[in-house]
Amino acid sequence: MILTKEKIEQFSKMIEVSDNIVILSHFNPDGDAVGSTTGLYKFLQNLGKKNLSIIYPNEYAQNLSFLFEGVNHLIASNGLLTAKQLLKQADLLIFMDLNRISRTSEELQRLIDPLDIPKILIDHHIDPHQFDISFSDSEASSTAELTYKIIKQLDSTKIDLNVAKSIYTGICTDTGSFSYSCSRKDCFEVAAELVDLGLEIAPLKRQVFDLSSENRLKLLGYLLSEKLRVFSEHKAAYISVSKQELRQFNFQKGDLEGVVNYCLKIEGIEFAALLSERQDTIRLSFRSTNPNIDVNKFANQYWNGGGHILAAGGNSTLSLEETEKILEEQIHNNLHENNY
Repeated sequence: MILTKEKIEQFSKMIEVSDNIVILSHFNPDGDAVGSTTGLYKFLQNLGKKNLSIIYPNEYAQNLSFLFEGVNHLIASNGLLTAKQLLKQADLLIFMDLNRISRTSEELQRLIDPLDIPKILIDHHIDPHQFDISFSDSEASSTAELTYKIIKQLDSTKIDLNVAKSIYTGICTDTGSFSYSCSRKDCFEVAAELVDLGLEIAPLKRQVFDLSSENRLKLLGYLLSEKLRVFSEHKAAYISVSKQELRQFNFQKGDLEGVVNYCLKIEGIEFAALLSERQDTIRLSFRSTNPNIDVNKFANQYWNGGGHILAAGGNSTLSLEETEKILEEQIHNNLHENNY
């Protein structure tokens, strides 16, 4: 039982006695990271907690900026000294949507590791590291779903529309609008309860999914027409994009969100990857529609990453061309045999 009465009471007591609470999430914060952290932040505000902060290792996508009204947050890559000060003053740390502290950043981990204060985990990834209290459920659709269940038990009267908006955004983005990672009824029940609070779905969905800049649409068109590689005999496809190509389309944080899923729109494709070249690394996103193709295991073994069985990420320090070559070799060696 993940949400035991004892754990909830422990967490409630820690919140009650803490004067400076800092919430943290993973590098490259996605919709679930932002939705769950801002949802918890707003809930704690409603409980009467005054000194609250969220620290993200780096920038989040701008289409999520509407969730930050009245939320004190910091991008550590733009203000590491301020992050150091906030962490030094903290008496409770809450880690969300990550399974280990190293998934923040090297710089933040160096600041966090020496701190002798309670550390709480709320997460839905597999293989969580040890924390003082862990709320970990790898079968949850999202960390946002798990967060809702926790705060509902803490005090359901403090869940207002602002909290609901954040929680729904987290669930919706991590499930592709309820199209994957939601095999249990729980996420639908949570969504229904949020709607019962008065949440309007249509404008929220448009804000998160349907609005794009002109440059983002042109980038997507270019990637699909020029950079999509399909290996029908291996039921695999991938897209790669270089730094130069991203600059050409005035790339902004979040412009590649969801692009990897377009590969899976091709009939018969069960494995998809997106390779994007950044400053000094290649970021890889993997998706699968076949549970026998465990991309968490694949990313962990070969690409210094991890995630979920059907959705994971990794990194490569090789060139984009070398990374493409290795990935193609892995595809040709038949991912379906799960030889990793």
